[in-house]
Amino acid sequence: ETKRRQYLDTLCLEANRLSHLVENVLAYARLERGSARSGVAKITLGELLERVKPRLVQRAEQAGMTLVEDAADGALQTVVHVDVPAVEQILFNLVDNACKYGAPASTEKVIHLEALAEGQCAMLRVRDHGRGISAAGAKRLFRPFGKSAHEAAQSAPGVGLGLALCRRLSRSLGGDLRLLARAQGGACFELRLPIGPHEQTAAL
Repeated sequence: ETKRRQYLDTLCLEANRLSHLVENVLAYARLERGSARSGVAKITLGELLERVKPRLVQRAEQAGMTLVEDAADGALQTVVHVDVPAVEQILFNLVDNACKYGAPASTEKVIHLEALAEGQCAMLRVRDHGRGISAAGAKRLFRPFGKSAHEAAQSAPGVGLGLALCRRLSRSLGGDLRLLARAQGGACFELRLPIGPHEQTAAL
């Protein structure tokens, strides 16, 4: 019975990984063809995080990590106009990467999901306590299929498409995705989302 449970857990984990990979490839193909559909919704950052957090928490727990939400004063009341499934896919990719690359060398078994609002942008940051990303790695971080066959075989599962997709999705929303430099180590990705003119006044 113990072995059956182990086999089932392995099958479920690998099926989820394959599903995530296929989801990324199909989404990237739609963006390349210009046929990606987006349904923009008006939503606060707080409501947005409540919708997407369950999937992020589950992925973090699979890697033995804890997802912690940190929000600046008033940030969760900031209203953004976004495609919620697209934001969920971006954040899931970022948390998934933190689990695959940050968790093994993490000094703290925590992944931070931070919400901020500043000027015309709302920002969601995913931050880990791993070994971080080298300068050489950062240069090709957002290139599609940035992993060589050797790297794909030797490193964590994936083909190097997730971050390229995330940046394309973020820019299709009128925002952007970037890697922030950190003196304390670890990796920190910032997703910037536009705030409408009325919402900008309220956030300030």
